[in-house]
Amino acid sequence: MRRVLSLVVLLIMALALTACWPGEITVSTEFNADGSGTRYIILEVMDDTLSTTAITNPDDPAGTEGKGAVLNDKHITGGVIAIQTWLENNAPSFITVHAPKVTGYVRTFTMSYTFDDFDDFIDKYKTLVNLSPNLSWNDFDEAEYPTLTVSGGLTKTLKFKESKAIVDASLDWAIDGIFNSIYDEADLAGFVTKADISVLANYKVTINDGKFEELRAYDPTAPDGDSTGKVIFVESENFEVTGQFFNTTLLIIIILGVAAVGFGGFFVFKKLKK
Repeated sequence: MRRVLSLVVLLIMALALTACWPGEITVSTEFNADGSGTRYIILEVMDDTLSTTAITNPDDPAGTEGKGAVLNDKHITGGVIAIQTWLENNAPSFITVHAPKVTGYVRTFTMSYTFDDFDDFIDKYKTLVNLSPNLSWNDFDEAEYPTLTVSGGLTKTLKFKESKAIVDASLDWAIDGIFNSIYDEADLAGFVTKADISVLANYKVTINDGKFEELRAYDPTAPDGDSTGKVIFVESENFEVTGQFFNTTLLIIIILGVAAVGFGGFFVFKKLKK
C-alpha cells in the first residue's frame, strides 16, 4: 500500500513539474507608400516530440525554480502539427497559410494576407474580427480601430495606429477554433483555459524608414509567484508608427506640368515671332 501511495505521489509530482507554454504569436505588418501592404501572423509552438530531452521552461532558464519542462504535444489531438491542418481548413480565403517550418523543437505556422490599400486592409480586418464567435467589430470604440493618415507633398508621411485590443480580436477566430476543436483541455484536468494557449509575443510594423517593434524578452528581476524571472510579452495597449516616402508621383506631375508650361510658352513665342 505504501508503495502504491509513493507511486501516486511521484506521478502527481511529475505532472506538477510539466507545463504548457503558450503558442507565441507575432503580428508583423509592412505598408507601402500607397497604403497597400502585407500582414503576417506567425505562431511559434514548442513541440516536445521534436526534442530528445526535456524542454526547459522559458520562465526558468537555469532550471533551478522547479517550474517544470514544457509539454505541449500531448494536449492537442493529433499533436502540435494538427494546428496546420486546422488553419488550412478554417482560414478565410484571402489568407495564405504557408507550409510549417521546424527550427530545433519549435514548429512555426505562418499566415499572411495582402491588401491593395488601407480600405482593403480595414475590410479584411473586419472580416477577421467578425469571424470570432465572441467578438464583433462593433464591440470596439473608434479609438481602438486601426487608422492611417497621409500628409505631405514631395515627402509623403504615413502615420499608422492600432490598439492591442483590436489586434487580439483579429486573432480570436483562430485561437477559439483551435482550443475548442483540437485542444484537449481535459488532459490537464481543467487547469488550462483558452487564455493560456497563446499570447501576443511580438508586434512589428514597418513603413519604409519608420519601424515599431515590441518583442518578447526575459526579465530576471520580474516577480513570478514565489520566485523571480519571467518572459515579458507585448504590454503596450496602443501601437503607433510614422514613416516617410519620397513622393515620386507628385514629382512626375510637377515635371510634366513644368514641361507643359515651357512647351506652351515656346509655342506662343514662336507664333508671336512669326
